[in-house]
Amino acid sequence: MNQGRNGRDLTLDVNGNHFALRTWGKESGRPVLALHGWLDNAASFELIAPELRNCFVVAPDLAGHGRSDHRRADSGYYLWEHADDMNALVECLGWKRFSVLGHSMGTGVASILAAMNRNIEHMVFIDGMGAPFTVDDGNTVEHLRKAQRLLRLALRTRLHGFSGPEEAQFNSLEMAINERRNSIDGSLSAEGARLLAMRDLLNLGHGYRWRHDPRLVLPEPLQLTERQACEFLQHITCPLQLMLGRQGLFAGSAFDKRKHALPPDTRVHWHDGGHHFHLDNPTTTLIEQLNVALATSDSGPQQRIVNQ
Repeated sequence: MNQGRNGRDLTLDVNGNHFALRTWGKESGRPVLALHGWLDNAASFELIAPELRNCFVVAPDLAGHGRSDHRRADSGYYLWEHADDMNALVECLGWKRFSVLGHSMGTGVASILAAMNRNIEHMVFIDGMGAPFTVDDGNTVEHLRKAQRLLRLALRTRLHGFSGPEEAQFNSLEMAINERRNSIDGSLSAEGARLLAMRDLLNLGHGYRWRHDPRLVLPEPLQLTERQACEFLQHITCPLQLMLGRQGLFAGSAFDKRKHALPPDTRVHWHDGGHHFHLDNPTTTLIEQLNVALATSDSGPQQRIVNQ
């Protein structure tokens, strides 16, 4: 087990923005950049990061998430912007070679980061297979129109989250945790929801509200097409391992839709559980697979295996 089990909170200015980081392990360990999913934050790795042997894990709250700065009103939260932030963050950390551990949307950020930075040794995706939100070819214009309509509607009507910063969204902590637990696929455990919520809540005294930018709940006007998302996956050149939940968002038809785009030496492992199985029930099997994946030599191609 890693020494320094308890995580540490740091801050770093990257690309002119303030980023909150959560770190585990000794700085002399193998560098691992951990990228969380949509509406999550660095607490997504709170249970597994301390178990990564001889690793120095850095998990940033992506822009607009958790305790990191929101982007300006004239900017957005595109995957390629997150990837550019992470490329600059790695440079600020002085990492020459590093690995990436991504969950959900974080795997989409990682797939683009891999195109920007060829110094990635290993990539491990947890219930994710690249960009989670895409548009079909030919639907870009209509998608942009819809996204703009939704944004104007949210601002005009002050929808949930778009109210003033002094207005509470929840009367109690438990109300906020329950909302977080029921988002996405509704399978998040109470402990997992509490970890994520506590890093993303502001106590106003008379109630609570989310720290994250409410614009995150709206679709970005220009999303990757499915073909573009697959192209980024296909061009990953470092060893890639997927840890997928049998009841997760990338089982069944979602996996079949993307599996053709996986690099030929990808290893795929299936685990019981939903989209956040790494936070709900980090089994010893998962931990051992992660340790093997992050410690494997780059000396040759890996045989592709699919355990389902």
